[in-house]
Amino acid sequence: MARKKPEIPNDLVGIAGVHYVAFELSRRKVVVLPTTRNTAGYDIIAVSSDGTRHANIQVKTAQRRPNFWPMPHSGKIPNGQHDYFVLVRGIKKNPIECFFVTGKEARSEVRRVENRQRAKSGKVTFPCIYVAGKYALKAARERWKSAWEKWTI
Repeated sequence: MARKKPEIPNDLVGIAGVHYVAFELSRRKVVVLPTTRNTAGYDIIAVSSDGTRHANIQVKTAQRRPNFWPMPHSGKIPNGQHDYFVLVRGIKKNPIECFFVTGKEARSEVRRVENRQRAKSGKVTFPCIYVAGKYALKAARERWKSAWEKWTI
């Protein structure tokens, strides 16, 4: 009988996602400063090579290919001009797929999901961002995927 491969522990999945994003951004000549694991809010501070521009990046990682990522309630999502999220899926397999979402887009998308949940059940049960499935906005998904492929600081 074949042995089932153990799942990668969630904390290692998260670290793998942060390092993957750091690797990809470094290839794009972005100075990447991963934060320590217990830093609230941001996993990576990205800086232009001349030091004049920066971005605060939160990485959300899944080892498989989910349709959504759990998020904080919309009111707690950082949404300043330098705030971004990279949603990473497929750490366990290739190709890894990433979506680059501004903080403003993340807040707006989570708010849309919260409003849908409130309308259905009277309360918010699971704030998240969808990239696939019946609740996803296809145009947003394509824009976020394209943004990841092109983004540099």
